[in-house]
Amino acid sequence: MKLDTMKRLLGLACISCMPALAEAPALRHLFLDPALLPEMERVALHVNPPQQREIVIQPDRPWEQLMITFYLTVREEGGTLRMWYTCRDKAKQPGVGYAESQDGIHWTKPNLGIVDYAGSKTNNLVGLTSLEGVVFQDPNAPAQERYTYVTHQWKEGMVRFYSPDGLHWQRDKTTLLRLGADTQNVTFWDARLQKYVLYLRGWQRGADKKLYRTVVRTELPNLTTPLTNAPSRKSLFLWGKDNIAVIGQEFPTVFAADENDPPNSDVYTIAAQPYPLDNRWYLGFPSMFQREQRISDGRLEVQFIGSRDGSTWQRYDRKPYLPLGLADAPNANMTYMGTGLIVRGDEIWHYGTGFASRHGDVAARERKTDGAIYRYVQRVDGFVSLDFAAESGRCVTAPVKVDGTRLLLNVDTGAMGRLRAGLLAADGKPLAGFSADECDVLCTNSTHAEVSWKGQSDLAALKGRDVRLLFTGSRTKLYSFRFEGK
Repeated sequence: MKLDTMKRLLGLACISCMPALAEAPALRHLFLDPALLPEMERVALHVNPPQQREIVIQPDRPWEQLMITFYLTVREEGGTLRMWYTCRDKAKQPGVGYAESQDGIHWTKPNLGIVDYAGSKTNNLVGLTSLEGVVFQDPNAPAQERYTYVTHQWKEGMVRFYSPDGLHWQRDKTTLLRLGADTQNVTFWDARLQKYVLYLRGWQRGADKKLYRTVVRTELPNLTTPLTNAPSRKSLFLWGKDNIAVIGQEFPTVFAADENDPPNSDVYTIAAQPYPLDNRWYLGFPSMFQREQRISDGRLEVQFIGSRDGSTWQRYDRKPYLPLGLADAPNANMTYMGTGLIVRGDEIWHYGTGFASRHGDVAARERKTDGAIYRYVQRVDGFVSLDFAAESGRCVTAPVKVDGTRLLLNVDTGAMGRLRAGLLAADGKPLAGFSADECDVLCTNSTHAEVSWKGQSDLAALKGRDVRLLFTGSRTKLYSFRFEGK
């Protein structure tokens, strides 16, 4: 790799880890926790799928010729988008490829000169050959270990790899966890908890005695001290005694299919992460697996889940978040979401993979190379909306603190809808001058619609008080609200 490229990437890493000097962003009140809405009449929570845009990465290199596989990570550093994606060649050998973009649409696969593949280092492989992890920047690590990738090794369990630039990787000598998890294991530093959080695959038996995939979670003070959890006589050696045992009851299960899901379904990945615009919220994009002929045969779709604490997840209407495409589309049978949310103005960009073949159908991929990476565009805060019925609805929130001098709504009334907002005291009594009847009617599609009452919007007199918000409206989607201004 050229020296100037290395310096540039190291510089980007340093820039992206610098503390922000700007004023802290306003707290965003999203409708991800039903406890925020103790009173609801003719309103309901609905998941809003993003817009599927262009395919940005396709398998066009020899080391990708079986498939671009399920998992990927996207991170923004100094204006450059960096992607790590997994792939397999025709011999089924796994690898992690690297790509870059300035606009999020056009991506390049640079020749890194790191890995010898078929006698040449002219490729974009970074040297990782285990596919079950995500790349993240560790704010607590020394410069030589700034990037971290916790992944699965078949005979050892979970191992941490580290890198100064996200390209040149080494591994710890010791194993982090002597249990295995063959999925998109998610690791990140949780600034709210001041701990590392790991989401791993677990297994449990259902009432029908079949094994089902679940998601387990644990919190760690560091990623270098091995966990004491280890295989026991009760452990399940799903891949045979020569390989590591899988996770069973060693960690709390935080997400699994339940009685409201179709029979014979489980969860394959979770893609959990803090929301970058307000890390009090956690977002998850699980690939829900409808199993058919056997445990690894079937189709998958991405759904959306949200959480206040990263442990208790809400399902909402269970609508597909990344639905499958038409029967002959590149994403006809499977969709998966990567980690990393890119904020661009009023938009959030996701990146995920789609597959024409079914899970487990290796023969189909041997006949025709599979796997495409899509860009998806979501409205800021737009994951779940509070939808008001055509005949007019009403809701009252739990108490929240007025921490700004203006009330801003992320709202879409369309052409035919209307919305009003009123402020109530914490005990539910109306506040003079701020009732819903006095609110100037909102008829707009905006991520920052300012609320006013008879032409006045200044809330300085209420700053610091706990209030409830009363919303009344029809044919409207309300995504979030926040207070802004000193």
